[in-house]
Amino acid sequence: MRDALKRWPWYAAVLAAYPLLYIAVTNPGQVEAADVVPVVAAGILAAVLLVALVRPFAGTWAAAGLGAAWVILLFYLYGPANEWWLDWVRSGLEQQAAERTWYRAYPQLVHSTAWALIALGGIARLNRVAPPIPPALTGGLNVVAAVLLAFLGVQALANLGQGGDREAGQPTPATSQVVKTGGPDIYFIVLDGYARADVLAKYYGFDNGPFLGGLRQHGFQVSEASRSNFYWTFLSIGSSLNLDYIQELVDGGLDPGSRDRTELYRILRDNRAAQFLRARGYRYVHLQSTWGGTASNPYADEFLPCHAGLFGNEYLRAVADASWLRALESKASLDIASCHLQNFETLAAQAKAPGPKFVFAHFVPPHHPYLFDRDGTVLRRATISDQFEFQKRLWEDREAYAGQLAYVNRRIGEVVGRLIDDSAAKPVIILVSDHGPNLRGSLDLPEQREVRLSNLTAMYLPGAPAGFLPPDASPVNHMRRVFNLYFDAGLPLLPDRYYVSDYLAPFDLEEVGLDNETPGD
Repeated sequence: MRDALKRWPWYAAVLAAYPLLYIAVTNPGQVEAADVVPVVAAGILAAVLLVALVRPFAGTWAAAGLGAAWVILLFYLYGPANEWWLDWVRSGLEQQAAERTWYRAYPQLVHSTAWALIALGGIARLNRVAPPIPPALTGGLNVVAAVLLAFLGVQALANLGQGGDREAGQPTPATSQVVKTGGPDIYFIVLDGYARADVLAKYYGFDNGPFLGGLRQHGFQVSEASRSNFYWTFLSIGSSLNLDYIQELVDGGLDPGSRDRTELYRILRDNRAAQFLRARGYRYVHLQSTWGGTASNPYADEFLPCHAGLFGNEYLRAVADASWLRALESKASLDIASCHLQNFETLAAQAKAPGPKFVFAHFVPPHHPYLFDRDGTVLRRATISDQFEFQKRLWEDREAYAGQLAYVNRRIGEVVGRLIDDSAAKPVIILVSDHGPNLRGSLDLPEQREVRLSNLTAMYLPGAPAGFLPPDASPVNHMRRVFNLYFDAGLPLLPDRYYVSDYLAPFDLEEVGLDNETPGD
């Protein structure tokens, strides 16, 4: 056993598998084992074949292991290095628009060629190494690889112990004794991080009056003082679609120390609203988004993807974006600007699809990354893995946020117009944001919370009396109001409550009042 440990470079296979496992382990609840296992197996097999291919050039198995490890390291360094390369290649393009150099025209080809030459150069040097590589080095690297795997195993077990196997309470809400079937098509549209009108005016110098006025002309009711119940997307949308506060949806409550989103993502996808409507003859239609919790939905009756590249799920796209496979660009990964544009069209086209149906669409814009200017010009091509880099800093780019929001206004205005005009019967349209922007610079804590909790709420509710939507509506009651109005559901409205939490401890919730202060502040 000891001789095998020193002779065979097992660490090359571990080096190939470790990043693949790391992505899965560090994203609990967001990656399926069925996606991970074949990818890891393919990575290990590729590493073994690579060692065998390098062996004739390297001279010994020990040298072949180092050669394979060198290539594997370059494979996974391609993604991070490519970020720097593309930033450099694309810098100053406004001033150099006429300069169509070959390296600007084919940046991935240039990077891949350089990477291949570096890989081959490293392998060519192996048989010139003197003295021969000692067995102790191979054995030591094998031990280090085993330790790394052990750390990952411990982290995986810790994730399992954080409540990922908890069961949610049964999500079907109480209804009146008479079940009313059928009804209008219902569209639930989420614009991520879209600020309330007064916040846009104060912090961005942006007048949202024309957009909201256009909605009112269509017949929308707008809640001028609406506030989100939660700070983070998966908590806010999960609460809205389940007609209750998140704390009430999980048996035993939330573990404040956990970061495992498994159960929260499940109840977001398999939600009360969809179950309620499905029992009344509705189809549940889910549009693919570019955010993990709503990027897929196995519980939907119909899932409408915006991308058909080589890698069809989020985990595979993350692997592609973090490795040399990034060179394939949109053929392997998800170009999120294209996805948003496709979803605008797909959503509008649903007006002519048969009903009754409940359609859910989550758009990450106006949330960063800022891909569009106010005219809709695509400013950059981002993929699924790099869309949230510089998470805190990008909120402070207020001009870019306002520009993207202006474009979203135009497209959403067109979408809701088509939904109303092209539908056989007037639909219900719930147009909301999950929360506001996460501005921090120069703002004190209560002001940060006010900006974050101040969200967009506008609803098209055919037959509803004027003033049906209160000025201070919060998302937890949106579907309760809709179900009471159109299905006589008899659901009591919940008191409006607001919770804040840190991104790294999302379940450690603190309730705040209208002054955005907690008792301990």
